[in-house]
Amino acid sequence: MKGSEKSRLIEQFASRFDSFVLPLLFIALVVVFSILSPAFRTTFNLVSTLRFTSFIAVGAIGMAFCIMNGDFDISVGSMLSLVAVIGSSMLPVIGGVPAVMFTLIFASFLGFVNGVFVTKLRIPAFITTLGMMFIFRSFAYIYTNNTPVYIQNKFWLFIGNGKVAGVPFAIILMLLCYVVAWLLLRKSPFGRYVIAVGTNRDAAVLSGINVDRTKIIVFTLVGLFIGIASVIISANLGSANPGMLGQGYEFQVITAVVLGGTVLGGGNGNLWGAFFASMVITYLKNGLGLTQVDSYWQFVAIGLVLIFAVAMSRVKFTVLGQKEV
Repeated sequence: MKGSEKSRLIEQFASRFDSFVLPLLFIALVVVFSILSPAFRTTFNLVSTLRFTSFIAVGAIGMAFCIMNGDFDISVGSMLSLVAVIGSSMLPVIGGVPAVMFTLIFASFLGFVNGVFVTKLRIPAFITTLGMMFIFRSFAYIYTNNTPVYIQNKFWLFIGNGKVAGVPFAIILMLLCYVVAWLLLRKSPFGRYVIAVGTNRDAAVLSGINVDRTKIIVFTLVGLFIGIASVIISANLGSANPGMLGQGYEFQVITAVVLGGTVLGGGNGNLWGAFFASMVITYLKNGLGLTQVDSYWQFVAIGLVLIFAVAMSRVKFTVLGQKEV
């Protein structure tokens, strides 16, 4: 094989790295843990784990938009806790459907507030969302007096536990969210604005893009998807615990987004990569748990996977002759 042909093959492999490596990694995980643990390969466990994946994968959608736009939001775990406890506490008063709608609107509003602070007050996203992480969690404690909210409403519980034609509704909702998000990112002007702002803010301004409005909408979308994730996980658990819900969630979704191929500097992203990365994370943790690996070592494994993903991303950009901003 000539050197030029070999180089082209290597470049093609690198350009499609995110498209096939993660699915192959997921398949390899399933095969390995199916051999190591008979309980892992049961239909019940595989479906249940996929249902739990929706909790991370839906939140990863908003985070992917945020990182592609050149920012990130570390308040999402506390935001999830706050909207879950407030939304579920409204169930006896207004009923299932209105409570879910209220939760989504309230979560979107919190994301909107983050966006306003970042754009209009010019507070860096890291500082804004770090502060909001403490504020949201504190409000969740104050609102509930650190007491879990137990959920009995059938509609709310259906979102996390119900089935449609034998398929868990949470999985259907997750896939629907990804289809809508992909269309928004790849088939709408807004998606182009997000990529443009994340790639080069000054060039986006010169192109006539309203950067502040784009960023506010992105943070609002983060809130919306966190609202959906909050209903899914609280329904799945049957309660909303202000202290436990969403702990470490921000790191899980950021890991999924980065592992999925989204560049931390903004301007380049892969939604479906985030989806497969979410599955890799949840099935890896599930498999390690069923093989009785200590929970602390599970976090070590997740950390190593994240470092591996970033390293492979840098190799990909080096091969393609591109700069990872």
